[in-house]
Amino acid sequence: MPDDAGGSNNIKKQNRLLKLFGLGDVNQITQKDIMQLIVAVNQRGIIEDSTCNVIENIFDFDDLTAGDIMTHRKSMVAVEDTEPLRTAVEEVIKTGYSRIPVYHEDTDNIVGVLYAKDLLKYVYTDVPDGFKLTDITRKVFYVPSTKNCSDLFSEMTSSKIQLAVVVDEYGGTDGLITLEDLIEAIVGNIQDEYDNEEDEVRKLSEKIYAVDGSTAVDEVSDLIGIELPDEDSDTVAGLMLEHLGKIPKENERPTVVINGVKFTAARIEKRRIARVLIETDNEELTED
Repeated sequence: MPDDAGGSNNIKKQNRLLKLFGLGDVNQITQKDIMQLIVAVNQRGIIEDSTCNVIENIFDFDDLTAGDIMTHRKSMVAVEDTEPLRTAVEEVIKTGYSRIPVYHEDTDNIVGVLYAKDLLKYVYTDVPDGFKLTDITRKVFYVPSTKNCSDLFSEMTSSKIQLAVVVDEYGGTDGLITLEDLIEAIVGNIQDEYDNEEDEVRKLSEKIYAVDGSTAVDEVSDLIGIELPDEDSDTVAGLMLEHLGKIPKENERPTVVINGVKFTAARIEKRRIARVLIETDNEELTED
């Protein structure tokens, strides 16, 4: 009896709290009601904006799929299985990544994942005759692009998996996703020593923008007010690569013109277009 009475009193207190914020009975509360409460508490200064954002992201997380937050295949850093060990070591040093996919002939055929720590013992010793990268790669964890992020997070944490290859319905590689990507979907960007603290989208003038290469094409279309093709490429870096037909070198600054908009690869990092300059003053521009 005392336990029941205590529970009843708690429910009454919760109901009174909800009514203060214009919400209904605790037994009938919905996700929308909870978010209204969080927003109301945030507006009163009881919780910070960052806390409010995390709570909102937790609710949204269950609606996300691996395909929503993965690194697209065109932006992936990967090495071919025929590359010498030295190339793999240089790639790890240059990118700062602790895990890199290894592919055979094409990135649609990922054959393993190379761990940086597995390379350490070969840095100051002779490489054995006949050595291949696949001799030290680890098993690939594949997930469909439609995989729910909540389920994927549970699987990766319980199995202590840090990186997964995302595949489409035909088994081709869509991209890759890391445990850090999943965590960042909830708590926001996690800065480390290899990240640049730079705004994803920055307006430089009325007709010039600087954006991350990972910015979605449809987001850029909305930003500049000009429709861009997004059938084959999800990101602005992917869109540029589609038109360039190759990955630019780090000292190159190639440009393409798409629908009268000039795109310049402003920064190349880790064999990907990391930063793009967009110019919409199209009076003298012709389509690429």
